[in-house]
Amino acid sequence: MDSIYKPGEKVDLVILRETDLGFVAEINGIDEGLLYHDEIFKVLELDESLPGYIKKIRPDGGIDLLLQSFGSFGSKELGGQILEALKQSKGFIPVNAKSPAEEIYDLFGVSRKKFKMALGSLYKKRLIKFTDTGTELLPPS
Repeated sequence: MDSIYKPGEKVDLVILRETDLGFVAEINGIDEGLLYHDEIFKVLELDESLPGYIKKIRPDGGIDLLLQSFGSFGSKELGGQILEALKQSKGFIPVNAKSPAEEIYDLFGVSRKKFKMALGSLYKKRLIKFTDTGTELLPPS
Protein backbone atom coordinates (compact mmCIF):
# COMPACT_ATOMS: atom_id res chain seq x y z
CA MET A 1 0.00 0.00 0.00
CA ASP A 2 1.31 3.45 -0.90
CA SER A 3 1.54 5.93 1.93
CA ILE A 4 2.35 9.60 2.19
CA TYR A 5 4.55 8.71 5.19
CA LYS A 6 7.97 7.11 5.32
CA PRO A 7 9.52 5.21 8.26
CA GLY A 8 11.61 7.57 10.35
CA GLU A 9 9.69 10.65 9.20
CA LYS A 10 9.06 13.25 11.91
CA VAL A 11 5.37 14.15 12.32
CA ASP A 12 3.14 16.20 14.59
CA LEU A 13 0.93 14.14 16.89
CA VAL A 14 -2.14 14.86 18.99
CA ILE A 15 -3.17 12.17 21.49
CA LEU A 16 -6.80 11.19 20.79
CA ARG A 17 -7.62 8.16 22.96
CA GLU A 18 -6.20 5.21 24.83
CA THR A 19 -6.79 1.58 23.79
CA ASP A 20 -5.69 -1.80 25.16
CA LEU A 21 -2.63 -1.65 22.88
CA GLY A 22 -1.60 1.96 23.41
CA PHE A 23 -2.60 5.47 22.40
CA VAL A 24 -4.22 6.50 19.14
CA ALA A 25 -2.76 9.76 17.86
CA GLU A 26 -3.71 12.09 15.06
CA ILE A 27 -0.84 12.48 12.56
CA ASN A 28 -0.29 15.94 11.03
CA GLY A 29 -4.00 16.67 11.48
CA ILE A 30 -4.90 14.08 8.83
CA ASP A 31 -4.49 10.42 9.74
CA GLU A 32 -4.41 8.27 12.86
CA GLY A 33 -1.69 5.98 14.12
CA LEU A 34 -0.85 3.95 17.22
CA LEU A 35 1.76 4.47 19.93
CA TYR A 36 2.22 1.10 21.69
CA HIS A 37 2.27 1.08 25.51
CA ASP A 38 5.61 -0.75 25.67
CA GLU A 39 7.27 1.96 23.54
CA ILE A 40 6.04 4.92 25.59
CA PHE A 41 8.31 6.18 28.35
CA LYS A 42 6.30 9.13 29.58
CA VAL A 43 2.81 9.96 30.76
CA LEU A 44 0.57 11.02 27.88
CA GLU A 45 -2.51 13.22 28.22
CA LEU A 46 -5.53 13.30 25.91
CA ASP A 47 -5.35 16.24 23.47
CA GLU A 48 -1.60 16.59 24.14
CA SER A 49 0.38 17.79 21.11
CA LEU A 50 3.91 16.46 20.66
CA PRO A 51 6.38 15.46 17.96
CA GLY A 52 6.58 11.83 16.91
CA TYR A 53 7.95 9.56 14.22
CA ILE A 54 6.54 7.05 11.78
CA LYS A 55 7.75 3.61 12.83
CA LYS A 56 6.15 1.64 10.00
CA ILE A 57 3.15 1.33 7.76
CA ARG A 58 1.50 -2.04 8.38
CA PRO A 59 0.17 -4.21 5.49
CA ASP A 60 -3.38 -3.42 6.66
CA GLY A 61 -2.66 0.30 6.19
CA GLY A 62 -2.34 1.02 9.90
CA ILE A 63 0.43 3.34 11.02
CA ASP A 64 2.70 2.51 13.95
CA LEU A 65 4.25 5.49 15.71
CA LEU A 66 7.12 6.28 18.05
CA LEU A 67 7.81 9.26 20.29
CA GLN A 68 11.50 9.17 19.44
CA SER A 69 13.37 8.45 16.25
CA PHE A 70 14.48 4.86 15.81
CA GLY A 71 17.66 3.17 14.73
CA SER A 72 20.66 5.43 14.52
CA PHE A 73 18.50 8.46 13.60
CA GLY A 74 19.16 11.10 16.24
CA SER A 75 22.11 9.31 17.90
CA LYS A 76 24.51 12.10 16.96
CA GLU A 77 22.26 14.75 18.50
CA LEU A 78 21.75 12.65 21.62
CA GLY A 79 25.51 12.17 21.87
CA GLY A 80 25.88 15.94 21.90
CA GLN A 81 23.25 16.22 24.64
CA ILE A 82 25.08 13.61 26.73
CA LEU A 83 28.40 15.43 26.30
CA GLU A 84 26.76 18.72 27.27
CA ALA A 85 25.21 17.10 30.36
CA LEU A 86 28.62 15.71 31.32
CA LYS A 87 30.27 19.11 30.95
CA GLN A 88 27.57 20.81 33.02
CA SER A 89 27.87 18.11 35.71
CA LYS A 90 31.63 18.41 36.21
CA GLY A 91 32.34 15.41 33.99
CA PHE A 92 30.01 12.83 35.55
CA ILE A 93 26.38 11.77 35.15
CA PRO A 94 24.84 9.09 37.39
CA VAL A 95 23.54 6.93 34.53
CA ASN A 96 25.19 4.40 32.24
CA ALA A 97 24.11 1.70 29.78
CA LYS A 98 22.87 -0.49 32.66
CA SER A 99 20.73 2.17 34.34
CA PRO A 100 16.94 1.65 34.53
CA ALA A 101 15.07 2.88 31.46
CA GLU A 102 13.01 5.27 33.62
CA GLU A 103 16.13 7.07 34.92
CA ILE A 104 17.47 7.47 31.40
CA TYR A 105 14.14 8.77 30.16
CA ASP A 106 13.89 11.23 33.06
CA LEU A 107 17.29 12.69 32.17
CA PHE A 108 17.29 12.57 28.37
CA GLY A 109 13.76 11.76 27.22
CA VAL A 110 14.82 8.69 25.24
CA SER A 111 14.68 4.92 25.57
CA ARG A 112 17.54 2.97 27.10
CA LYS A 113 18.24 1.40 23.69
CA LYS A 114 18.70 4.81 22.03
CA PHE A 115 20.79 6.01 24.99
CA LYS A 116 23.04 2.94 24.71
CA MET A 117 23.58 3.59 20.98
CA ALA A 118 24.66 7.18 21.67
CA LEU A 119 26.92 6.07 24.55
CA GLY A 120 28.50 3.44 22.30
CA SER A 121 29.35 6.09 19.73
CA LEU A 122 30.90 8.36 22.37
CA TYR A 123 32.83 5.42 23.84
CA LYS A 124 34.26 4.43 20.43
CA LYS A 125 35.49 8.01 20.02
CA ARG A 126 37.18 7.70 23.44
CA LEU A 127 35.22 10.63 24.84
CA ILE A 128 33.69 8.79 27.82
CA LYS A 129 34.26 5.88 30.14
CA PHE A 130 31.81 3.86 32.19
CA THR A 131 31.89 3.39 35.94
CA ASP A 132 29.70 1.27 38.21
CA THR A 133 27.75 4.37 39.18
CA GLY A 134 27.54 6.30 35.90
CA THR A 135 29.34 7.77 32.92
CA GLU A 136 32.46 9.89 33.07
CA LEU A 137 33.87 12.40 30.58
CA LEU A 138 37.45 11.63 29.60
CA PRO A 139 40.00 14.44 29.37
CA PRO A 140 41.02 15.41 25.81
CA SER A 141 43.94 13.32 24.59
